[in-house]
Amino acid sequence: MNHPSNTPTPRLRMAVLGLGAVGQRMLEQSADHPAFQVVAGFDPSTDTCAHVRLAFPHLALFDTAEQALDVGNIDVVYVASPPLHHAALVRLCVARQLSVLCEKPLGVDVADSQALVQTMDASGLGQAVNFVFASAPAVARLQRELASADFGLQHVFIRLHFHQWPRPFQAHASWLNTAAQGGFTREVSSHFIYLLERVLGSVQIDHVQCQRPNPDAAESQLSASLHANGVPVTLLSTTGGGSEEIVEARFIGAHQELVLRNWYSLWRVDAQHPQGLALVNSADPRRETYQAQLDQLAALLRGRPHSLPDFGQALAVQRTIEALLKA
Repeated sequence: MNHPSNTPTPRLRMAVLGLGAVGQRMLEQSADHPAFQVVAGFDPSTDTCAHVRLAFPHLALFDTAEQALDVGNIDVVYVASPPLHHAALVRLCVARQLSVLCEKPLGVDVADSQALVQTMDASGLGQAVNFVFASAPAVARLQRELASADFGLQHVFIRLHFHQWPRPFQAHASWLNTAAQGGFTREVSSHFIYLLERVLGSVQIDHVQCQRPNPDAAESQLSASLHANGVPVTLLSTTGGGSEEIVEARFIGAHQELVLRNWYSLWRVDAQHPQGLALVNSADPRRETYQAQLDQLAALLRGRPHSLPDFGQALAVQRTIEALLKA
């Protein structure tokens, strides 16, 4: 008689290319996840590598991306570099037949990203782009609420405000304040364009106003009128002032609102709950969301159904983002 094996499933081996704020976040989150083990890292900054060595002393760091990818038996590569380098690093992975989780945005050059999608699709390798709303419990609940026959979605209002850009935890990343590859529209609004695509459908641009301090700098304000599957969308993004950061999307129905606030929480506002009723409760919603993202990545790599967007879906988001910035 055969008995089920008690042997644990081997952990998936990951390499991380780019060890800035988001790369280090992956190191932290994967260390807490039973399915993953980060076995190699690379970043061109010696200061960044020195910091990572102190925080993660057992992680093998390499002088080049190629060396990091050649350690052997890698199951997935997380590309967490600035956007201008995504395509080149992804192509290195494809050449080595390695599955890829790429940080968003997919890129900044639409034509090159389109070619990258074709390369990735032709490879047959596992592919995903790291939009955090893909696995967020708050978004799953949002979708269920919007599907209710009596909600009657009438408008979506997305409000983003940053007292400081780049944000304090990314202040060392000077590229984030450049028109070439930075700005809050690529870094933050792309998540919300993905969200609209996910819950409503294709996003179209009606009108945009974009302001920059100078042609080489990232945008300081951007406002846009959009629509998604017939639903009007207002996007208002600003920097400066003295107020706290605002990251919020309001889905306005006939008699209630669903408010996705601070990335990870969802609230219902209606006549019975004018101050809002929390629909998603967690002691640590940020960690729960990132761990869920890794759950989905493990499912992808093990050939099971998953919720992560592929490169083609990320390209659709990139097209909208770049069109907004060119207005």
